[in-house]
Amino acid sequence: MASEELDRLIHNLKRLSLAHAANDLEDHLRQGAQLKLGHLAFLARVMEAEVVARAETGTKRRLDEARFPEILRIDDYDFKFQPTLNRKQLLDVAELGFVDHCQAVLFIGPSGVGKTHLAIGLGVRACAAGYRVRFARANDLLKRLWAAMADNTLDEVLEELSRPQVLVIDELTHGARKIEHDYAAVFYELVSRRYRRGAMVLTTNLGFDQWPDALGTPSLVTPAVDRLLDASHTFVFPPEAPSYRAQRHEAPGPLPRPRHVSRRRTATVRSPR
Repeated sequence: MASEELDRLIHNLKRLSLAHAANDLEDHLRQGAQLKLGHLAFLARVMEAEVVARAETGTKRRLDEARFPEILRIDDYDFKFQPTLNRKQLLDVAELGFVDHCQAVLFIGPSGVGKTHLAIGLGVRACAAGYRVRFARANDLLKRLWAAMADNTLDEVLEELSRPQVLVIDELTHGARKIEHDYAAVFYELVSRRYRRGAMVLTTNLGFDQWPDALGTPSLVTPAVDRLLDASHTFVFPPEAPSYRAQRHEAPGPLPRPRHVSRRRTATVRSPR
C-alpha cells in the first residue's frame, strides 16, 4: 500500500474512533500478507482485534474506577480450603445474575476466611462483564456518609453511590464509632437508595444481632437488614473456619482478561438463611 494511501486510511480510522485499528494497522497488514488473507478475512481480523482491544481498555478503566485495593479473582479462591462454602452456589452467583436483579450478596464469617477475596472477585467479574463497580471499606464509607449528613451533602453522596451497578462494602465490623455517631441512619439511607435499583456485595464478621452495636439505632438497622436480605445470596462461614489469608503465599495475579458474561435474566437463587 502506498504511503499516501496508508496515511489517509490511518487518518480516517482515527476519525471513526477506531484508534486501536489505526495504531496497529501496519502490523495487521504485515500479518495479513504473511497469512495471504483475502479482503474480507483481513477486514474481519482488524475489526475483531479492535473489539478485543476496546473490551480490554474498558475493563481496565472500570477496574480503575472501582478502586479495588488489589485485584483478586474467583478462579484463584481455594474452595477446598473452605469445604463448608457452597462452591456451586457461589459460582452460580458469579454468573452475575444478582447484578441484573439488583440483589445483595452477603459474606458473613470470621476474619481470614476469604470474604474480601470473594467480594472483590465478584466485583472484578462484574467489571469484565461491562458493569460499573465501586469498592469501599465499610468504616470509611460510614464516616463519609455521616460527615455528609453533618454538612448537608448527604443527597449528593448517596446519588454518587447509587450510580455504580455494583457497590462492594468490605469489613463491616466493630469500629471506633462514637456513640453520638448514629451510622444506622445513613446506612439505612444508603441501602434504601439502592434497594431494587442496584446490587450490593457486603462482607462482615458480625452476626445480624451485632449490627446495632456497630451501626447504631436498632430500629433503623432492622429495616436495612430486611432490605438486604430480600432475595439475597447469603454465605455464612462457621466460627471455626480456618484462616484463608494465612495460606496465601503468592501475590495476587495480573489483571484478568475480560470475557463475555451473559446478562440474561435468570431465576433467583435463594440462599438458606
